[in-house]
Amino acid sequence: MSILDSIVLDKREEIPSLEDYRRRYKIVSSNFKDIFSRGKIAFIAEVKPASPVKGEFQGIDKLEGVIKDLTDAPISAISVLTDRHFNASIENINLVRRYSGLPILRKDFIIDELQVYESSFYEASAILLIARILDRAKLKSLYDLSLSLGMEPVVEIYGLEDLEKVLAVDPEVILINNRDLDTFEVDISHTEKMMRYIPLGISIISASGISKREDIEYLNSLGIDGVLIGEAIMKSDKPGEKIMEMMGLAD
Repeated sequence: MSILDSIVLDKREEIPSLEDYRRRYKIVSSNFKDIFSRGKIAFIAEVKPASPVKGEFQGIDKLEGVIKDLTDAPISAISVLTDRHFNASIENINLVRRYSGLPILRKDFIIDELQVYESSFYEASAILLIARILDRAKLKSLYDLSLSLGMEPVVEIYGLEDLEKVLAVDPEVILINNRDLDTFEVDISHTEKMMRYIPLGISIISASGISKREDIEYLNSLGIDGVLIGEAIMKSDKPGEKIMEMMGLAD
């Protein structure tokens, strides 16, 4: 069984415990899409304490300091991993909000409507929907539910099969994952390969494998709308400075 399959299996076991959120949901006022209308590449910094493949990046005791450091940089939004396989929790959304009013993308393995209701309760601005783990009907229902609750659904693709599925929901934001979720191998040029198949008018985020200023310059040359950076900044002793360096704003 792959790591992805194992995570999704565990997620299915967690779903029943979320039933109470069906009546506790909120209608969110999301401004996530606004980050793509500023005439420059949008930087989304990810709060990612650990990886099931690479282990711990930042201990729980350091997480608050990391978040404060990140919010000192001129980033556009914050992605918050909330899955326990990454030493994370949905409560991290509240921790981020304590220090920042930026749009928050909840990044998790969302497979059920109860997780969408839960996301609205925590007032996530956007949620990630991974095409690889959803069939067409489920992707459509979760996408529509997200919109009805005021959250922006960001749909993640890897290959053409994912893209075909995603285009059926008429998405406004697509995230291209440069990491193959089956093998966990990363290739940043994967964004360039996939961009050519995405219709104009859709905002495109590139994620995974982005670790230095040269990567940003390369993606910017492709006309990418946003980048999501997690591991590179979470492994840094000074996450805020790392972001500034990648933005080309370092001294």
